[in-house]
Amino acid sequence: MEQSRKIELLKNYLDIDISHEINDFENTDCAIYEDSSADGYSLYIVTNNTRHISICENVYYYDHDLADAFEEQIRFGDQTFYIEASIYDDSYFDDKLEEIFADKVEEIIEEFEGTEEELKYLKEEYGIEDEEEEPETA
Repeated sequence: MEQSRKIELLKNYLDIDISHEINDFENTDCAIYEDSSADGYSLYIVTNNTRHISICENVYYYDHDLADAFEEQIRFGDQTFYIEASIYDDSYFDDKLEEIFADKVEEIIEEFEGTEEELKYLKEEYGIEDEEEEPETA
């Protein structure tokens, strides 16, 4: 199964939406983007309020922490995200989503809405056995 299909299944399961369109910047639960300091250093922002940035809570110096911050925002209940496209690609967000998928695969399978072939693949890939019904006793 392609990584993109796993991500699609996870996004459907968690009911999250990720946009790279700048028009969605202020219309999301969380925005993740790059900005710069007064002296030209790149800074990365993860915020629920783009009009009020907390230096201590929302600003990251390194982009390798952003995928973990994104995962934390999902745990906090955020569902709509604006993530700058270059950050999404450079900071391995797809890998993070696939990691979350692996953690939640059993729950996803319980509510699975894909094909039987996909379901079989996921069970084999992640070592999930079908629950056997216990025989009735008389």
